[in-house]
Amino acid sequence: MLTPKNHPLVGADFQSAYSWSEEEVPGLGVEFAGEFRRAYQKLRRNPLLYSVRFSGIRRLNLDRFPYGIFYVVKRDEVRVLAVLHGSRETKRILSERRRTFSSSQT
Repeated sequence: MLTPKNHPLVGADFQSAYSWSEEEVPGLGVEFAGEFRRAYQKLRRNPLLYSVRFSGIRRLNLDRFPYGIFYVVKRDEVRVLAVLHGSRETKRILSERRRTFSSSQT
């Protein structure tokens, strides 16, 4: 089982989604967090299961929330780029994060 490496902004993505959900309905943020943890475990167990969306970037959709975990697989490494709402302009955000993730890992 691989341990993914997260882009520095993944924590902020998660916190933003958690906070928004919790503000909408008390307790919904906690449900989001549980859903995210389950999805992250799926990613750790089998990162190649989820299809490439574009430019080698894969997306694992959360079941109950309109968010996806976007990541790339490099040899024996999984790099999580973002946790984004489905309506976001993902290509632009992910291209920038991929560029900065690669340079921050050298």
